[in-house]
Amino acid sequence: MDLQDQALGKSQWWRRGLILGPVAVSAVLTLFSAAHPGGNFPLILVAAPIWLLSGLIWISLLMTRGSAYRRSPWIIATPLVGVLTLVLANSPLPMRVAFLISEAALSNYAQSLPEQEGVSFKDQRAGLFTIATAQRWKGITQLGVADTGGMLTECGFAHVPSGRVKDLDVSSADHLTGDWYATCTDYD
Repeated sequence: MDLQDQALGKSQWWRRGLILGPVAVSAVLTLFSAAHPGGNFPLILVAAPIWLLSGLIWISLLMTRGSAYRRSPWIIATPLVGVLTLVLANSPLPMRVAFLISEAALSNYAQSLPEQEGVSFKDQRAGLFTIATAQRWKGITQLGVADTGGMLTECGFAHVPSGRVKDLDVSSADHLTGDWYATCTDYD
């Protein structure tokens, strides 16, 4: 391999990084957001412009006359990663995986709370999640996860023994495992 071939190979890795870098970062941020009940609003705000940048780079490579990437298999990477991320983010898989990783820490945190009617406001980590609000009454524990939902939605987890989901004052409760539910409350 002569010097010209080596230089061409290095520039191609740089170009592949230009194509795959932003789309990989935005995909990771989107999947981390999907791992939170109701989604993580700040992560989506960061991921959205990076998705836009990825799309603009991809379109510019498609529109560039004489571009070798128009015929390269790498040109399919951006839309393929985008579609796979969209499918995964809209499935319950990211949140269930994050919950399973954090279940022991969430259970310990829920059991450590005193029985009270009021809500406590204290940011504390429990596994992969930051708990912003916590409330425990009559054996039921509700944990509000920080930065979830949207402007008028608050999401988190609830530990509800004996399936007393009707006792929760939430808009939606999706069963995760055992006595745990992912909850969201809409305020609009």
